Amino acid sequence: MEKILENLKVFGLPDADVKTEKINSGHINSTYKIIYSDGSRYILQRINGDVFNKPEEIMSNTDRICRCLAGKVRCPDFLRCGDRNYIISEGQMWRIYHYIDNSISFTTLDDDAKIYEFGSVVGEFHSLTANLNTDDFYNVIENFHNTSYILEDIIKNKSENYSKEYSFFERMLEYSRKLDEKKLPLNVTHNDVKPSNVLFDKSSNKGITLIDFDTVMPGLIVYDFGDGARSACISENMLDPDKFKSYCKGYFSKAYYEGAENYFLGMLCITAELAARYFRDFLSGGNYFSDKTPDEKLNRCRELIKTAESICGKQEEICGIIQDFQ
Repeated sequence: MEKILENLKVFGLPDADVKTEKINSGHINSTYKIIYSDGSRYILQRINGDVFNKPEEIMSNTDRICRCLAGKVRCPDFLRCGDRNYIISEGQMWRIYHYIDNSISFTTLDDDAKIYEFGSVVGEFHSLTANLNTDDFYNVIENFHNTSYILEDIIKNKSENYSKEYSFFERMLEYSRKLDEKKLPLNVTHNDVKPSNVLFDKSSNKGITLIDFDTVMPGLIVYDFGDGARSACISENMLDPDKFKSYCKGYFSKAYYEGAENYFLGMLCITAELAARYFRDFLSGGNYFSDKTPDEKLNRCRELIKTAESICGKQEEICGIIQDFQ
């Protein structure tokens, strides 16, 4: 608490008549809601330096995205300290932005209307950022969504243990290489699309904006699309076609069409990649998913494998649904 109050002062905010609430929806960073007695509210975050070791690059990308979206959607408005939109305190990066009033986020989406709005927000983000120059954005995590690289890295260290997992990753490598061969163009993408990173209006449940721009960098549109589908359209680790229809209806109401197979491959590869990340973190004792125990990491990996198998088995149905919205 003392460190939080110190950081508020650095940003020019009072350190009295204030309370803090820890927000536990994220895997990577530490996030706090700051509430003053006069009703003003902020979101304060400490960035995980083990994952993001170049804060100036993260915040440069964030600044460019916010300037692109400003006036078009309600997006985070970061406080500045001098010419920076962050501070470094005891080797850790902190930032703060105005809380977006009357907003709420969900870790899961429980009805088709919210899933539609979620898809619409993702599609609008892609539409609004379509003309940004990828050369202006830093690649803040090397090989972040390079699925083939991640799978190859795991497979080359294959052991007799966890044979089912290794067999799955070998099969998924064939799909990721197929996506690589398409040589799809890079766009500025969010790279962490999920319900908790979308704000909704509390009164209407209309989608407002994507948030959490730490992983914004050049990437593939179909990965963002796939990550959204994976995170919003799964029931008991299986793809729910009705939810997926709602997601596609919202997404394609705002975004352009890239080809049904491309979107399918994006869905499958991003799910396999996330399974691989959990598996790699489990094997290495890493701290990318710092909020998970080793057993939780392995269990999450296996859940994602089940989801990927479900997506793979529904390829024809998935492509048919997508084609209905072209």
